[in-house]
Amino acid sequence: MKKYFALLLAIIVLFSFGLPTEARENVDYWYIKDFKSEIIINTDSSIDITENIVVDCGLAQKHGIFRTLPTFQQISSSEKIQSPIALTSIADFNSTPIKYSESSNRSDGTITWKIGDTNKTVSGVNNYRIKYHVKNAVRHNSTDFDELYWNLTGNFWDMEIDNFSAEIIFPKTVNNDNSHFYIYSGKFAEKNPLGITAGWTTSHQLEVKYGKTLKTGEGITLSTTFPKNIITPYVPGFWEKYGSYFYFLIPIIIFFLIFWLWKKAGRDPKINPVVVPEFEIPEKLAPIEMGLVLSDGILSNQYISASIINLAVNGILKIEKVGSKDFKITKLASKYSMSEGEKKLYAGLFESGETVTISDLKNKFYTNLPIISTASSNYLISKNWLVKNSRLWQWILLILSIICFGLATGFWAIDIILDLSLIISALVLLIFSFLMPRRSIDGAKLLQRIKGFKLYMNTAERYRQKFNEKENIFEKFLPYAIMFGMTKEWVKKMKDIYGEKYFATYHPVWFYGVGFESFDVDSIASEISSMSSNMASTISSSPSSSGSGGGGFSGGGGGGGGGGGW
Repeated sequence: MKKYFALLLAIIVLFSFGLPTEARENVDYWYIKDFKSEIIINTDSSIDITENIVVDCGLAQKHGIFRTLPTFQQISSSEKIQSPIALTSIADFNSTPIKYSESSNRSDGTITWKIGDTNKTVSGVNNYRIKYHVKNAVRHNSTDFDELYWNLTGNFWDMEIDNFSAEIIFPKTVNNDNSHFYIYSGKFAEKNPLGITAGWTTSHQLEVKYGKTLKTGEGITLSTTFPKNIITPYVPGFWEKYGSYFYFLIPIIIFFLIFWLWKKAGRDPKINPVVVPEFEIPEKLAPIEMGLVLSDGILSNQYISASIINLAVNGILKIEKVGSKDFKITKLASKYSMSEGEKKLYAGLFESGETVTISDLKNKFYTNLPIISTASSNYLISKNWLVKNSRLWQWILLILSIICFGLATGFWAIDIILDLSLIISALVLLIFSFLMPRRSIDGAKLLQRIKGFKLYMNTAERYRQKFNEKENIFEKFLPYAIMFGMTKEWVKKMKDIYGEKYFATYHPVWFYGVGFESFDVDSIASEISSMSSNMASTISSSPSSSGSGGGGFSGGGGGGGGGGGW
């Protein structure tokens, strides 16, 4: 009976301490044979860590390993604290330095040491001793206790760990009488399914052991709580505390540089600011070109719809209302001489045939907008109304703005002040990119004439005689009223000048369709406004895309990270 009892006791003891890991044979991949960590907790809330890692790649030819660590601790879903890491040394167990390279990833807040030589390969067992110093490692966010909450192994190794042990050495004032420790192990967010062995080896030294294999994705985390006022909260230095604010110099410097550039290359020349009425279309400009002069080279959707109406008024095409909101455009023959921008517009409208509906243009026609804008701008440049070099500066500033936005996205949640300064810089660059297109002296004078033409249309009732002397003035100027964004006002002014009787019998030959047999002056304004806005919103649309995303635990706390072989 005693023999059976002794055998049973031996089996219980054997399983209590875990079965030793079986030796691996014919290995041709990286795995960690042994991982020993020593963690010394300092009274200034920093810790010094030494990791002795024995790695085996068998007969495979490898270069080395890499170790990745987070430089922050996630306190809650919305709060994190920075835990800066400084490397002390990387060597073998004989203290012989090993070649490595260091890199930081600001987007995910990690630091990586790539250990080994690209020009050399290793095989079999290799030893790596990594020493590093971590600031702000001890947490002081609780009102009842302070805590070391630390991921000892890391849950993100891409190789298995056959044996792990750690010694955690506290100041002597933190001991087994006034502190409590908790172990969490397993995959990320698990509690402790692995059954880790842990205990005090001295009054102020903890030991954590696991003699079985930690598979990829598994890790060991320690939480130790102890009384407050033993370890001093971390106090960042001046640069750590205030250095980020110097990032605000970036948008300030950029503003003054770009403002100087705008004064030299983007500001319009000064001319007499007085605007006088202009009774004819300045330089017989088409609505697209006139709009570009008015907006300093920026193409607006209403310029496109205004030009479509202009082509219809001049007999190049006709417009038919089909259904409640759609319109059909049909190509016609005409001797009207189109502008460069109108030629590109005309070609884009009828790419697929002699007729097209506005709904057919949705998600297609928008590709023609840059072509139309370029053709119109080049024409204005050839007439010396716009300055060519200013367009180059516009694109340069726009590209720099996009770069700043991209950098801000990359640094997001790592340094909020740097993010904010880059976003402000991007906005400064974006705003000045729209201001950079420059008119020449002749272009500035033309702008005054365009403003005078708009003034004339805005105050039409003052110049009744002028309107009475001209033929078809309503239709002739209608596209420009659309371009200026004053369609309804223009129709009402024509009603005041020509009278309701005129519009009672008026019917444009270029616009017809369902429910359009007869209408009053108000319906004219409503129909044309509806048509132009429908055209503008439809032809400028592009395909859209959408997407969606949507106590302690293993993997929690500071430290951790992972690594792998290369």
